[in-house]
Amino acid sequence: MLLIPTFVASLVFSLHSTTTTTIPTTTTMPFPTEKILCILYSAGGTADVGRHAVRAALDANAQSLNVRVLTKDPRTLLDETNWKCACDPHSFSKEELQRLDVRAVDVTKDDLQPHLDDNVGGVISALGNRQPMYGNRVGAKGTRNLVKAMEAAKIERLVAITSMGLSEDWPPGEFHWAGNILKWIFLLSGSHRDLQGAEDAIISSSTSLDYLLVRPVGLGEDRRPKGEWFVQKEKYKDKLGPDMSKMDCASFAVQEVLEPTYSRRGVVIGSNWDTFELDEPKRTEL
Repeated sequence: MLLIPTFVASLVFSLHSTTTTTIPTTTTMPFPTEKILCILYSAGGTADVGRHAVRAALDANAQSLNVRVLTKDPRTLLDETNWKCACDPHSFSKEELQRLDVRAVDVTKDDLQPHLDDNVGGVISALGNRQPMYGNRVGAKGTRNLVKAMEAAKIERLVAITSMGLSEDWPPGEFHWAGNILKWIFLLSGSHRDLQGAEDAIISSSTSLDYLLVRPVGLGEDRRPKGEWFVQKEKYKDKLGPDMSKMDCASFAVQEVLEPTYSRRGVVIGSNWDTFELDEPKRTEL
């Protein structure tokens, strides 16, 4: 029985396309190279995607993109090397540290406007988490503060990591019996209410906010990055691999803030249904 919550937390939905065949739905301009990318993250599985987005942003941009990080405890980025994933240990070179501006910020209490100034060209937000009995629920309140600050600063592009099973994507795991279990875990833990509040704050924002809601499937700590992701095309029809790596989800988020293809909508993202293995072989250490 102890395996059920892990499997259910991984369970999901449906597939659409690969990293190279997404459907453009916006004319949003690419990220301005002279601007800073701002990334916010809290604690928990979905929030861990924010930490990985920092690494992905430093790796992804040939223009040596500068990254500003807002998090309550910067040590979780700078001092920890194990980010609860199956990636290699995380560290930063001296050159990369020069491109990082890491600030200790409580998104539920602090004024975010001083951190979201004219130098910021776009934002990735990974606030809140969906795990039962884990940490504080900061998604809704933190996102309301973020949206307010972005609107004041006239920053348009926001990519927010939320979760499957929110808004029009309810219920979760509709084609599998374990989806019903996840639904009740989701509701009883309070995480659904918090993350739905985060999405509501974004969806009800002014039309100037060009957002994408990234709704990942399971984010297993044993999943190795594959450099690919799949986006749901049609609920109740297509299938996604029910678990994916945090780094692959983060790479999608970074791609979408730098070269947007989706605008003012949500997408469910997962791994390849056809090649997914529930018990993925462990990486062999050399």
